[in-house]
Amino acid sequence: MIVDRSHVPWALTTTCLTLVAFILYWIYARTEPNGASGGSWQGMLFGVAGTGCMVYAGLLAWRKKIPKWQVGSAQTWLRGHIWISLLSVPLILCHGGFRLGGALESCLMLTFAAVILSGIYGLAVQQILPRVMASNIPAQAIAPQLEVACERLRRSTELAVQKVCESAFLEPFSSLSRSQGASELAVTTSGINPSKQGMPVKTSQHESFSPKLELSTFYWDQLNSFLSSDANRSHDLANPTLATARFARLRDSVTEDLRPVIDEMESACDERRQLLFQSRIHGWLHGWLHLHVPLCLTLLVLGLLHIMTAIYY
Repeated sequence: MIVDRSHVPWALTTTCLTLVAFILYWIYARTEPNGASGGSWQGMLFGVAGTGCMVYAGLLAWRKKIPKWQVGSAQTWLRGHIWISLLSVPLILCHGGFRLGGALESCLMLTFAAVILSGIYGLAVQQILPRVMASNIPAQAIAPQLEVACERLRRSTELAVQKVCESAFLEPFSSLSRSQGASELAVTTSGINPSKQGMPVKTSQHESFSPKLELSTFYWDQLNSFLSSDANRSHDLANPTLATARFARLRDSVTEDLRPVIDEMESACDERRQLLFQSRIHGWLHGWLHLHVPLCLTLLVLGLLHIMTAIYY
């Protein structure tokens, strides 16, 4: 969620309630003979209020999964999740008297700190990375449709190469099959079919070279695998400098009429790099949840244990 002007009322309310909580704690700590304690009725009130804030923050996940809980807009719940979660920090600190306590309480406080810090990190990346995507990735796709977009790009490029290469557009056979295909292409212009004449094919290096076959080979050996949806950053064409050099070398080795399709291939390669970068950013945007959610569940378990222990003793 982007923090904008709509968050101002929430931020002001959270700040005011935090100041009120600190003032009440200061009065309570000064008047209590034995100092602040989570077991006193004032400390219990801080604990109940802080726990209530955390419960509200945790209800966001349930609201998304249970249709009957669709009360209020999603934006309101997200804003509340952010600011009410932050409000729980001073309330819990006041509840514990700004001390860690015993072993269980120390684990609970450390887990609580990890939950808050991971949430702040997630909020920070959501402010920065969308702007990075907007300025550096002109060719964006909807995140769930990245594989579809890659396949569409690969297929359109393949059809463009196949159109200009015609019979030289060979499937990814072995190098021997390709050399045989080059020999057949080289003798086609002579009107002699060597298989019918019963004589071996003898061609020089110059005669066996086919620009169309060169283009087809580059596509099958390098570009096709990079345009597929399972390509990664280790691919040679993922490096812009290396890709530019290879396309320049290919452009110099073919005839003028094939160069427009090379430009199209290079454009597709650049678009695939952008989609690859988008996939990485998408992982950064949502990867922190793999840490945040388990920490929240751990906090829930430790919180229940703390409550049960406090009631029992």
